[in-house]
Amino acid sequence: MNVPPHSAPQVTPVTRSLRIAVVSLYALENNGVRHVASGLRQVGFPVTEIYFKDWVNNNFPWPTELEVQNLIQLLRDKNIEFLGFSVRASAFHRIAKFLTERVRHALGLPILWGGMHPTFLPEECIQIADYISVGEVDEAVTEFFVRLDEGRSVRDAPSFWIRDGDTVHRNDLAPLVDLDTIPFRDFHTQDDKWHVEGKKVKQGDPFITNPEYTLLASRGCPYWTCTFCSNTLTKPLYEGLGKSFRIRSVENLVSEMEYAMQLCQDIKIVRFDDEVFPLKKKWIKEFKEKWPARVGLPFEILVDPRGVKEEQLADLKEAGLRAVCMGIQANDRVNQEFYHRNTTNQQIIDAQTVFKNVGIRGNLQIIWDDPYSTEEDKDQLFHMLMDLPRPFELYLFGLTIYPHTHLARRLLREGLVSEEDIEGINTHAFEQFRVDLSYPRPKADKRWLALIVLLNKGFLPKEFIWKLYHSERFKENPEPLVAFAQAINLVKMAGVFAEMTKNGEMTPLLIKRWVNPRSLVTM
Repeated sequence: MNVPPHSAPQVTPVTRSLRIAVVSLYALENNGVRHVASGLRQVGFPVTEIYFKDWVNNNFPWPTELEVQNLIQLLRDKNIEFLGFSVRASAFHRIAKFLTERVRHALGLPILWGGMHPTFLPEECIQIADYISVGEVDEAVTEFFVRLDEGRSVRDAPSFWIRDGDTVHRNDLAPLVDLDTIPFRDFHTQDDKWHVEGKKVKQGDPFITNPEYTLLASRGCPYWTCTFCSNTLTKPLYEGLGKSFRIRSVENLVSEMEYAMQLCQDIKIVRFDDEVFPLKKKWIKEFKEKWPARVGLPFEILVDPRGVKEEQLADLKEAGLRAVCMGIQANDRVNQEFYHRNTTNQQIIDAQTVFKNVGIRGNLQIIWDDPYSTEEDKDQLFHMLMDLPRPFELYLFGLTIYPHTHLARRLLREGLVSEEDIEGINTHAFEQFRVDLSYPRPKADKRWLALIVLLNKGFLPKEFIWKLYHSERFKENPEPLVAFAQAINLVKMAGVFAEMTKNGEMTPLLIKRWVNPRSLVTM
């Protein structure tokens, strides 16, 4: 296999004895687990990847007893000696705690938690797990396990906390790494990957046949002050330890795709999951040359309205850019005063105009269910959305209040939420990660959401939507408007389904995740 020497997974001459399992909770595409497993295999560890369940249309069903027993039996059959859970979001706290206790009781294994949740709440998590990792551990995790395998102490292992009886050893963070040195995710190893769900335990990578490949060109965010975002916690952690916003070289990025395409042969679209895709002119010029010649797949990126430049997007369109995701979040008052997001309504309109001029689809994202937006704010947001040039798509997300973020502290201080509303205790992300119209809400919000759902339906004239907006009847009773919006949303979903099927991008997995007649996400 023709792969680059340092970043691609490789067989090492060293054989280590410690048998490790890493578990992804409700995410078949968990890139953190894949990178950790790849790095450990590269230094000689036998690693078992386990993908435990998956989400179903904004629903993360609690594991059944059979699923728990299947997980335990798999760990027993593989003679696992050390178990790691990826607790990538605080909403998974209760499930991770439950599984930790069940596995510990059944098998007595030492257990490590890694991911964003233990980075947010290390003091709480170390009381449950035996070890936690904090922050980025791409290199630190291999050092940690090499020490364990060689019988050396891990009490001072960088980026790890260790519970030893009543004593907790809290270690400083390891420096941030050069992204080009991180091993690629390992797709050529299949025998030691498993998917546990329902009555089945399936061997093999459950995501290798997925037509959508996720990729990161960078880490961190140049606009890191949004109060709801995890970057407000992670960036200050690394002051003095390296530049938090880092960009991979184009060569490294393209080399990963060349490796992945040899093994993931059903890829139809690449989605860049960067907080903000790098739009540096020189980098884009190199990307424009290498991506079409060596990859040749269409791709989608995420951008911020403050960084939208027509020249760079036109170059990316030539390279295969199909769509951009851009966070609107709220109107400019809420964005600036409460989210510390220095954007204006006009910047958003200008950015969407650029998308239309370049000929790429704008997938625009809005945060709903926030305690700050007044009726006037929602009205202003609606007017701004009506001013956007079509076509565009709208994605509505419920506000998730992550623990210890600036937003969480402010909401608690002002008495607008309680501790029970913070993610970890609350599981709002499980219920309204994507907004659906059937969720119980105040009457006024039902009207606003029904109107907003209609805005990206190009077959509905704006004059008609204005008539619905001005109707006093729907202010008093929004239910008929909600029912109409649901019906129109179904029409839209049917069109999206047909287009994705035509492009070879629709899979049973996507249908399972998004199609639920009782709880339709907005499209």
